[in-house]
Amino acid sequence: MKAFLEKIRELWAFVREAKEELKKVTWPTRDEVTSFTIVVVIAVLAISLFLWFVDSGLMYLIQLVV
Repeated sequence: MKAFLEKIRELWAFVREAKEELKKVTWPTRDEVTSFTIVVVIAVLAISLFLWFVDSGLMYLIQLVV
């Protein structure tokens, strides 16, 4: 029982420390999150199109060989 209570105390201390650390975090603003999201979506689309073109080109070359 003593070991169990010690684990509970350790867990509670961890939660308190984590809560204190989260107060120190500089959270992004809504505008920053929106702009970063747009950048990520554009990058994913650009990379997807590039890979689609490469895949299509390789498929065409393979069909020529076969």
